[in-house]
This record gives sequence, C-alpha cells and structure tokens, in this order.
Amino acid sequence: MKKTIVVTLGYSEWPVVSSLLKHGLEKGDKITAVVPSKTDARSQSAINEIKNFLSKFATDVELEIFSVNVHDFDKAVSQLMKFIRKEKEEGRNLYVNLSGGMRVLILEVFTALILSGVTDLVAELVTEDKSEVVFPSLWSLNLFSYLDRLDFQILSLASNEQNIIAIAKAVRKPVSTVYRRVVAMEKNGLVRTVKKDRMRKVVLTPLGRIISDSHVS
Repeated sequence: MKKTIVVTLGYSEWPVVSSLLKHGLEKGDKITAVVPSKTDARSQSAINEIKNFLSKFATDVELEIFSVNVHDFDKAVSQLMKFIRKEKEEGRNLYVNLSGGMRVLILEVFTALILSGVTDLVAELVTEDKSEVVFPSLWSLNLFSYLDRLDFQILSLASNEQNIIAIAKAVRKPVSTVYRRVVAMEKNGLVRTVKKDRMRKVVLTPLGRIISDSHVS
C-alpha cells in the first residue's frame, strides 16, 4: 500500500531523512512537509536538501509542501484535518513525524491528528537526545464521532450567530430538538449561547469552528 510521510519541517532536513530511512520509500509514496506560510532562507535550504536527497535516492517519490498560517490556529488545524482525511480516503498509510519545526506548528498538526477521527496512523517524535517516542493509540479516541448530520447543520448555521428558532426553521426540526442538541454541544465546548439584540444566539467556540470547517458533508 502506498504511504504518505508527513513531517513538520523547520530549519533542518534530518527529521525527514530519518523518517525515510526508518519507513523506506517505494514508487508512489509521498512526503508532505508541513511548513509555516512565511518561510525564510533556512527553511528553503532544508526543502532544497530534501529535494536533493530524493533526486539521488528516490526519484519516484513526490515531495509536497503544505503551508499553513501558524498564527491562525483554528484555520490551520481545519486545513490539516481535511488533508489527513483525504490521504486516508485515498487508501494511503500515514506516518507523521513531529520532530521538527515551530512548536505552534507541531501543536497544530498534533491537534489535527486527534480531532481528525483517523485512527490507523503512526505518529512519532524524536526527542532532543535522539530517543524516539511513538503515540500508538491516542487516535482511537475519535472524540466527535457522535456528531451526526443535524449537529453539523447546526454548527454551520451557528457560524453566522443564529438564534435557536431560526436554526430550527432552517433545518426543519422542532425547536425542542434543536435546543437539546445545542445544550449538548455547549457542554462539549463546541458552541456557546450569548444574548444579542434581546435574543439568545448560538455562536461557535474556536473548537466548534475547527470541527465545523473541517467537516466534509
């Protein structure tokens, strides 16, 4: 089965090379280097070193540069979740190396892995003393697997700060049904209700926005 090796990339190419040496490369495999949207000469140098390595030892392997705005945490996590799900839907094995790059970038990828719902992947971290830490089963949590189509409809409408009556009308469900769903999602930190214009409106929390934006209907 073809695989994708995802790495958080900083100023050194060694996390990428170490992953390649560990997992091996075959025709059709892909390396995805996750980088901040604003890179500098040191980052570009690391990318060039990876390209040089592949040109010598793995010409049939694709190198993809995946840029995210590390200063927009919600959007970065949402984009990464979509990418992770897409790779699995294509039937690829996923290996994720979190050993390089900015701490916020590593945290964004780590968060996306947990929230993606993808359980059969391998995430690893090589510490500063070169000892390896593997996270084998954390992804089986699948925290938001209970959300159904109605929940995602409510989340989508809440992105525009709708009141419960308006949401119920839009989804064609009783107000009581929508109210119960909103209460449950509020307890789980996905939405909150605020009083605006003499009405209580449902608004997304940062976590709710991540889950909503990353949902593929």
